[in-house]
Amino acid sequence: MSSFPFHDPMKRITWLVGPPGAGKSTLAATHRRDGHRMVEFNAMLQPLVEPVRMRQGILGAHDMLIPLIRHLERHPGNTHLPPLLVVAGLVTEDALFPLGQDEAVLLLLPDRDRWLEQLHRRPVVDAHPPQYDDYAYSEAWYDRLASWPAKGYPVRVIDTPFMPELLGQIAEENDA
Repeated sequence: MSSFPFHDPMKRITWLVGPPGAGKSTLAATHRRDGHRMVEFNAMLQPLVEPVRMRQGILGAHDMLIPLIRHLERHPGNTHLPPLLVVAGLVTEDALFPLGQDEAVLLLLPDRDRWLEQLHRRPVVDAHPPQYDDYAYSEAWYDRLASWPAKGYPVRVIDTPFMPELLGQIAEENDA
């Protein structure tokens, strides 16, 4: 039995979206430990963007990864593979929707006050500027994503149990 109880059974492609600091990577780490297929947009782009501290164009790049993943997962030679969890993070509505019959979207959206605490206590990695410091941008995205269900986008809003002992840690540190 999987410890990823939020979408069972998983669709061919399950997109995990949510604002920065919502706990997507921590949730995905649980999925990875269970041996399931998973990919994170940030990890896919990291070799390209981190060495030069690139910060512009990332949202557009995330949007461009969506058709790439759909193409790969739906290729006839790959349809035998197990379902895939995609930690997309921030993506635009135009890029993600409409969904195919083989797709689902999980929107990780903690209570706003709890999310703000998580966001402001994210770990600072060895980077200048810090890993995330654009709080106004983050809040705008929280509000935008929170509006998706009322706008009729087919998302399943999820939350995870609050684990204050994980605040300030990096998800990979919790894999041990």
